[in-house]
Amino acid sequence: MLEIKDEDYISEGVARKVYYHPSDRNLCVKIGKPNIEVDHLYKEIKYFKKIRKKDTSKFEYPFIARFLGEVNTNLGTGFIYELVKDEPSGNISITLRDYLEMEDSPVSDEQIEYGLLRLKQEMIKHKIFVGDLRARNICVKILKDKSIELVVIDGIGHRDFFPFADWFHHFAVKKVERRFFKAKLNSLEVQRNYLKALRASGAEFV
Repeated sequence: MLEIKDEDYISEGVARKVYYHPSDRNLCVKIGKPNIEVDHLYKEIKYFKKIRKKDTSKFEYPFIARFLGEVNTNLGTGFIYELVKDEPSGNISITLRDYLEMEDSPVSDEQIEYGLLRLKQEMIKHKIFVGDLRARNICVKILKDKSIELVVIDGIGHRDFFPFADWFHHFAVKKVERRFFKAKLNSLEVQRNYLKALRASGAEFV
């Protein structure tokens, strides 16, 4: 059993809290909050198991944080994921939301727009979908040459009864485009205004 301590805490979302893995700082452990139904916590895990046969060597870059398995912890069942880290510093990569809300961001809008385009293309090409596509669920990974890669760290999956997007390119394109539009990630100006509106509304998680 893993012993998770308060000092291992990294962050949290609506459903889960995230902690450093006690014995490997390149990994994190996500643990469901007490009020969240177990079925909800396992939605993403089921999807990871569904897509595990995809050949990741064909990915242009690793655009989803890998799920590495379940573990028992003192706080309940934990789900182990790789941590996304910036290459120059080794620090945990911060989210797209953080960069979009940052004054004098070291990452330009042009870099982010190109990163979003690449992310969209990879999702379509490999038919991997994100049900909860939000700026807070995407990390901006800084590479050694100061370029960036966008990596989805949460919200992977879908629950379509007839998963046409899994089988046909046309439907994959439509599905991904809809997700980006619904998430207001088709425009950085629209996304920034959306984040401001969420902040103004007092939303607990933006």
